[in-house]
Amino acid sequence: MSINDLSGDAQNGSSNGASRSDFEEQQKQNLSKEIPGPHLGKISMVRLSLLLSLLLIFSGSAYAIGYLVSENQHPPSLVDQAIKRISSGDPRSPTEILLQRAAIEAVLKATKDRWSNYFPPTTASAFDATLEGRYSGIGIWLRRTPANQLEISSVQPKSPAALAGIKVSDQLISVDGTDVSSATVADAIAALRGSPNTSVALDLRRNSSDINVEVKRAAVLTGDVLASQVAPKTLYIQVSAISLHSSNDVATALARYPHSRGIILDLRDNPGGVLSEAVALASQFLSPGVVVSYTRKDGVPQVMSSTNSSPDTAPMVVLINGATASSAEVIAGALQDRNRAVIIGDQSYGKGTVQEISSLSDGSQLEITVGQYHLPSGRAIDQVGITPDLKVPENGEIAQAISILAGLVALDSGKSNNLKK
Repeated sequence: MSINDLSGDAQNGSSNGASRSDFEEQQKQNLSKEIPGPHLGKISMVRLSLLLSLLLIFSGSAYAIGYLVSENQHPPSLVDQAIKRISSGDPRSPTEILLQRAAIEAVLKATKDRWSNYFPPTTASAFDATLEGRYSGIGIWLRRTPANQLEISSVQPKSPAALAGIKVSDQLISVDGTDVSSATVADAIAALRGSPNTSVALDLRRNSSDINVEVKRAAVLTGDVLASQVAPKTLYIQVSAISLHSSNDVATALARYPHSRGIILDLRDNPGGVLSEAVALASQFLSPGVVVSYTRKDGVPQVMSSTNSSPDTAPMVVLINGATASSAEVIAGALQDRNRAVIIGDQSYGKGTVQEISSLSDGSQLEITVGQYHLPSGRAIDQVGITPDLKVPENGEIAQAISILAGLVALDSGKSNNLKK
């Protein structure tokens, strides 16, 4: 039947005699039964309740199924399974937290990277304080040697350790009678900490000789940069570690002391520290350009540059020795590569790997290696170090530096006179 046929029926009447108006009225009545008004609300609520119940049942089942699927696809790691079973077994076994720490330290040991460290929450704050230039203890930095010995990498000037005669490269054997020779750096730091004015007994080894010292702890603040004038208009700046305030402290020294006849930057016995601070410190003497770069595991190069359009241009000598390491080597190497300073002293340590610090959920921290330093020329530092422009015997560096600066000033003066002519 076509539309025209239906139209004809509506106009002329159908075979059953129903008119169009009757048909429309019947449809309205049927529609009112399908969609009840307010007086039929009970029926609507029953249907709605049934629908919601079905939806909730389906949703709960879907969640349960999804959870089981997720558990099957991502079961606990073997380490987690082992820790759970061990800690829930023998009542004499260590706690789950201690087992987790042991597992993390074992993983780091398996990497054979002596620069990677784990700091539990109790010692993470002490590590942060060290990077900030605050020492609650005796004022030393520690590191592991290639032979896995725990040695002192830096002694803060005028600290309790310095006053007690402790020296860089001394091996730390015990603290208050407890052997720490095989302890982690984090555990050794924790053992050295204590309240100011309390004493700690240390057993050290220096050149095969055993040394016993007692040191009184002190709270020392931001003492990593010391500055003084060693000759007319000649500034001496000693940076014993690269902490979070080092670059600002150097800037303060440059502003405070006249130094038109030269700067001596002493990085001897400096173990390094915060890379961004090292770049900021070097940038005070470098025009815009690369200071250091490194490539992460993902292959993305990280380039750190100076953006200083008006760097300090005074003649400069940098002192280094066998204990100058890491980001301190970055400073010396960048100044050498860009012909900004004369480097004197002895071959540096050769620690040219980059570590990043990340926090875990319980407040503990991981310090892990993420790349190797490359200086502006592209050369690497790791296991090579910085070769000085002039090798100078120990204890003769400052006098030699003053002599070199005098020569550089005379050379610059001669160039200026020639230009005037």
